[in-house]
Amino acid sequence: MEDVIKQIVDAEKGAEERIEKAKEDAKAIVLKAREEAKLLEREIIAAAEEKAKALVEKARLEGEEEAKRIIEEGNAEIEELKVKATNNFEKAISAGIELVRGS
Repeated sequence: MEDVIKQIVDAEKGAEERIEKAKEDAKAIVLKAREEAKLLEREIIAAAEEKAKALVEKARLEGEEEAKRIIEEGNAEIEELKVKATNNFEKAISAGIELVRGS
């Protein structure tokens, strides 16, 4: 009978040891999963930041190109207005001379 009780006690001890080992293993698995999740999160955030920087840079370059185009169009319009003003001035001078000659 003592033998049977000893076997039961030993079996219970072995079961408790296996349970404790399983708990430790589970804690280690959870800890490793958390570490891997944090690493993955950092990688995702870094990739998102790089993409955001690229988008901002692209928008900046597009903005610069648009600004250059607008300035060039503005300068062309100014030159066109200068030519028209010069032509109008010359016409006005010619008309003034004709008026003076005609009177």
